[in-house]
Amino acid sequence: MGRTVGILAGLGPLAGAHFYRRLVELTPAHLDAEHLSVVLLTDNTIPSRLDHLEGRGMSPVPALVAAAQRIEQAGADLLVIPSTTTHAYLEEIMASIGIPVLNLLSLAADALDGNGCRRVGIVATTPTRDYHLYEGVLNDRGIQTVYPDQDTQDEIMNIIHGVKSTHRREPWETRLMTVLQSPWTRPVDAVLLACTETPVVFSYGTSAATTLHYPLYDATDILAQAVINQCAEGNDGGESRPIGMKEDELR
Repeated sequence: MGRTVGILAGLGPLAGAHFYRRLVELTPAHLDAEHLSVVLLTDNTIPSRLDHLEGRGMSPVPALVAAAQRIEQAGADLLVIPSTTTHAYLEEIMASIGIPVLNLLSLAADALDGNGCRRVGIVATTPTRDYHLYEGVLNDRGIQTVYPDQDTQDEIMNIIHGVKSTHRREPWETRLMTVLQSPWTRPVDAVLLACTETPVVFSYGTSAATTLHYPLYDATDILAQAVINQCAEGNDGGESRPIGMKEDELR
């Protein structure tokens, strides 16, 4: 674990902090020294990606580029961005730095493909849906995307904004479970929590998760496991499992 991981967080802040916590929890370490070295930057001056993509805000690209460059200058050997929506600007960020950037979209698609998923429900921001951020990587692997009806999509955005504004689990967890049990999920064989705000409010391993008729995947955990695999010498990969698995099963 000799490499230093750069995390471009704050998109939103709790989602970035949650990603770092999951990175620590999923790392098979017994001592402090066995954990990853991390440079984490959260910058509240970065303009809203949601507002920009919805046509009512300024571009976040200059601030995102500056943040990525600061992380590189701080000694990071690779960069991760635990925000699906921010991947709309991934090419500009990658072009601005000299270190590799892990692509959350491709990693999630690989995890779903590797587990045989073929009709995947996407719980994400409306810009992620409207800009088809997942369609390319999933369709290339023969996976069909399924999105909620508009009323359910609006509720997902309410939950996301609720996490950003209040940082409380309740009532967002109950409302998220209602979304996951709604009729739009009937044809799917898996659902991906693609917005990294949503796993923040979800209780891992709860009985509620096991009552779903499909496996539930978490983009945050997929990215964290990919970082661990990338940094572990001699590690040829790892499994991405549905939410609801015990912690020792995740390892």
